[in-house]
Amino acid sequence: MERITQYLLADHQRVGTLLAAATSSQIFDHEAFEAFRAGLLRHIAIEEKLLLPAARGARGGVPIERAHQLRIEHGAIGSLLVPTPDHALCAELATLLQAHDALEEAAGGVYEECERLLSAEQSQALLERACSFPEVPVAKHFDGQGTWRTAHEALASASRISAPRTLRL
Repeated sequence: MERITQYLLADHQRVGTLLAAATSSQIFDHEAFEAFRAGLLRHIAIEEKLLLPAARGARGGVPIERAHQLRIEHGAIGSLLVPTPDHALCAELATLLQAHDALEEAAGGVYEECERLLSAEQSQALLERACSFPEVPVAKHFDGQGTWRTAHEALASASRISAPRTLRL
């Protein structure tokens, strides 16, 4: 791999495979889910702490237009990682991630936009930093008041208004 977005695309595949493994049988695979959860939180951190700031820097301090939308969705995804998982929660996550990943991966998407802004050297440097990015600490699951179990609830909470219209569930 030579570019940060190649790494992020491969990581989408990796965490997607882990999510699928968690629900591939009637017996929920908690170990696969926990690997998915830790991997997804690390992936989001790489985007938030490396990719988006680099794109903002390349634009003279102005964030890319979809950065706010990504942050709302990252918040929603993170909130769905809080409660104890089951098949239904994983289905909500899969639905949300399918739309979210398309926003990043599609032609003209966020990854393509970032690559246009970054030189090959900048992208390579980000790739090296991403490869050595540490694991993100993961808290125990919590099922109390204020936890969300649907993508709609999580998005509405993350945006503090209604769910974004650009994300179709």
